[in-house]
Amino acid sequence: MRLLAIQPIASPFGHAFDSFIDAVDNDCLICSPYITMGPVKRLIKTIEQRAIQDSLRAQVVTDMSAGNLVSGSTDLNALLFIAEHLSRATIVHLPRVHAKVYVSGRSLAIVASANFTDGGMYQNLEYGLSTSDPALVRSIRRDLEEYAALGAQVPYPELLAIRDRVESVRGAIREEERSIDRKLHRLSQDLFRRAEDELLKVRVKGRTVNAIFSDTIRFLLARGPMRTVDLHRQVQRLHPDLCDDTTDRVINGEHFGKLWKHQVRNAQSHLKRVGMIAYDPTQRTWTLRGGPEMPSAVSS
Repeated sequence: MRLLAIQPIASPFGHAFDSFIDAVDNDCLICSPYITMGPVKRLIKTIEQRAIQDSLRAQVVTDMSAGNLVSGSTDLNALLFIAEHLSRATIVHLPRVHAKVYVSGRSLAIVASANFTDGGMYQNLEYGLSTSDPALVRSIRRDLEEYAALGAQVPYPELLAIRDRVESVRGAIREEERSIDRKLHRLSQDLFRRAEDELLKVRVKGRTVNAIFSDTIRFLLARGPMRTVDLHRQVQRLHPDLCDDTTDRVINGEHFGKLWKHQVRNAQSHLKRVGMIAYDPTQRTWTLRGGPEMPSAVSS
């Protein structure tokens, strides 16, 4: 049996996104229910640097349902940005599409959990597979083109008209929100914070802050050396609830919020002291000593 060229993709997912962009040549296909501006600008910038914006055939399949557009899960400005910068781009609206698939020509296909958003590409814990096997890439492209055929192409003038309508709806919602009784708003905010605190209690039950951050540092360094600033940024992206810059919260006697960077540094010091990570002063990077299969750094 012939082995296919399939590789797993784990977070951080940005490197897979970069591979997709670098492989773009004559055409590409993007299928994602949610699309926002960050990855779109990164894609267009690379395409323009390579001067292929006029020849590239790009097909974008997404869910332009009203709920997605009003909430911003799919950013109409991002779709307009694609249409404005790629003369041969096609935007397809396909309700209920949930697949996240990226195909560069006939050389690379990525099937993953990540949406074409900042969260999907740079922040969330995602997973997927990439393949460079020509037959499999063709098969994936064919399947996605069949999906696209079920949808409707949305030309640029209609994108503009839809954006105006969506902005009108957002304006009405903002006006409605302003009219809500302030006491009710304060009550909802208090209930929301209490719910968040309960979730934090579940998150840290039976574990210390040091244990959580230590295991996260080892998880990140298993993917390669990192500078302190990048390591801290990734920790915050993975644990936004534990790394809230706006407030200091105390859950079960543990402090979260403003102290989180100090807590991460304590975890780094602990891991360095027990020989699990090392700091290279010449490169100014931290590295993992041993493999990712090592047991948890701290159990309590």
